[in-house]
Amino acid sequence: MRLLAMLTALALAHAAWAADWRPLPSPSEYQATVDLDSVAASKGYARFTVRRAYAAGQQLSSGKQYFSTRLQYVADCNQRSAVLAVTQYYGEDRKLIQADVRPRIGRSEFAAPEAGTELGEALKLACVKLAETGRDQPPGTKAEPSQAPPAKPAPSRSSSGSGIVVNRDGAILTNNHVVKDCGNYEVIDDLNRRIKATLLATDPTRDLALLRAEERFRSAAALRKDIHPKLGEAVTVVGYPLVGVLGTRPNVNFGNVTSTVGIRGDPTQMQISVPIQRGASGGPVLDQAGNVIGVVVSKLDALKLAERYGDLPQNVNFAIRGEFARDFLEANRIELTTSTEAAPLTSTDVASHGAAVTVRVRCLREGASGGAPANRQTR
Repeated sequence: MRLLAMLTALALAHAAWAADWRPLPSPSEYQATVDLDSVAASKGYARFTVRRAYAAGQQLSSGKQYFSTRLQYVADCNQRSAVLAVTQYYGEDRKLIQADVRPRIGRSEFAAPEAGTELGEALKLACVKLAETGRDQPPGTKAEPSQAPPAKPAPSRSSSGSGIVVNRDGAILTNNHVVKDCGNYEVIDDLNRRIKATLLATDPTRDLALLRAEERFRSAAALRKDIHPKLGEAVTVVGYPLVGVLGTRPNVNFGNVTSTVGIRGDPTQMQISVPIQRGASGGPVLDQAGNVIGVVVSKLDALKLAERYGDLPQNVNFAIRGEFARDFLEANRIELTTSTEAAPLTSTDVASHGAAVTVRVRCLREGASGGAPANRQTR
């Protein structure tokens, strides 16, 4: 029983607010994230924390309302199983109002979650993090010098985003933050061709970058001649978000232009209601005729706003306006195609066209090769 009590103590040992939150599959009622900074291990067991930020207040049996929870799990990474040890409930002012703690955890209570679920993805990310860092000591402890393991080469890492084929000769437009601090680059198209690429130019101020792929493409995107966004117009976004969860095929979402300026009135961006996830950055925003009018760049930090205002914003996302993307490409002497076509296409035709001109951009760091993609992604 001493071991079982230790497992609950392990979960309670680290309840600090941490910074490395990664998104998880979530229902409409709340947004879930896992804190990779909370991952630690002892005696062969691991712990990690999942946070849920609710769109509306939830009620406890005591009558108190909570707006977020922290679920602290104990896990066996060898068996890919986990058990919930502590649930903490936080009010609108982000103060802890209740904590449910399991005083004992038995080995038989560990269960393997279904792959692709909130807990399944959290467990996978936590165990990968544990393996990468080699953590086997409680936080704050240090091994004696004589016990230090031999140095190992830094593991290869990669991140991924999306990009737009802007001419058939291989020019790829994406975000600067997608390609920042990379050693090598690779693009993967909807035919699953893996093509090496080189970085030609960046604009950190507007978060734009230009790559050149080593092979030609069968299709290239056309920029709308009157490229200024129109308030309320229907748009389509194509990209490669959350490839570790959603797979490596192009993902398509639909919405509208909800504002022709960005956060705090930024004139270089526009606001769109299309759902955006990590990995979608750099993908195209298409009008109803399939023309590019913007480049996906970011999403509003819903968790921070939920903590501050007690309200979870829905689908508040941003794109770089097309005229600024066009100026960047023209300044780098990229031959572009513009279109005056305005006849609406069916949603399936827009999706098909968008997939043909959108690529996945892999940023390879620390000697990473073109092997299987890592799960860590940029937004």
